[in-house]
Amino acid sequence: MPLLALQTPPAIAAPAPAGQEAENALLEAFDWGQPLPPAPKLGGRAMLEYRWLRAAATFDAARALPANPFAAGPPRGEAEALHALLKAPKDQLASGLKALPLREPGTALALWRWGRLQVRTGAFDATVRRAWEGRLLGEGPTLTRGYALRHALCWALAEKDEDRLAGLRALAGEDFAEVVQGFQRLFGLLGGPSPVLRVWTLPGLDYRDLRLDELGASRAWICPLEDGSLPEVPGGTVWIIPSATGSLGERDAGLSEPLLHEGRALVERLRPSGRTAFFAPSRAAFEALGLAWFPILIDLDPKGAIQAIRMGDAAPGKP
Repeated sequence: MPLLALQTPPAIAAPAPAGQEAENALLEAFDWGQPLPPAPKLGGRAMLEYRWLRAAATFDAARALPANPFAAGPPRGEAEALHALLKAPKDQLASGLKALPLREPGTALALWRWGRLQVRTGAFDATVRRAWEGRLLGEGPTLTRGYALRHALCWALAEKDEDRLAGLRALAGEDFAEVVQGFQRLFGLLGGPSPVLRVWTLPGLDYRDLRLDELGASRAWICPLEDGSLPEVPGGTVWIIPSATGSLGERDAGLSEPLLHEGRALVERLRPSGRTAFFAPSRAAFEALGLAWFPILIDLDPKGAIQAIRMGDAAPGKP
């Protein structure tokens, strides 16, 4: 008896993500610097909350306000309060931050993006900066609370403020204990000798185990080489280029083929300018010291001890 002809199965369509799932997907893409996912099909309150979050992730924090999708109710009031804060004079920022509700993830993300720019441009003094960090640490999604903690810790390290570190450690709790421990290790380096780093010379690609004070400069600029023109590195500053993958083990003394290829590509980028630098292919070695966010500027005193560490959010835009 012949088999019956199989019917063509219906197209299998993935169900539209719920509001929380859609928000999580957007925040994850934002965190990794990836294109935001297509807007899902949502309805009602979930749709409005997603639009607010997406507006927060994409608005021009230097020139505009995130579009308010809410027509009424507490969410509209929260969005309007954020708009008012972003336009407020400096002497009203501290009170505005304290009064700002943060029930919507979009509000926290917009506040993070705007405030980070204010710090970068010097618009916030230390008091307002800490009030802004504190507001974000108190409420909001895990992502923006983590951003705020990292920002506050970077500045505490740059300012060598151990009291601030202790206060942030108490606020961080178990969720961020590992992050705080990394900064504690960095505080322990201040005033002491430089640790030994395993680096390869550029352009020679020769292996070295050296302390920072043995690299021939009083400052070390640790920053990946990005697309475009080479950065200007002033005299007295050595440039250490961390690997894009960082896959070398802490104890490995030879470059794998992919790392060798990466090192040779750096040589070709540097060759036309005659510039020199050092290639650091182990992410694990940096993380063991607490050096987790680039760029990093390390100042040494005349005896070669570490005088200051400015990392991540507290590092200058260029050396």
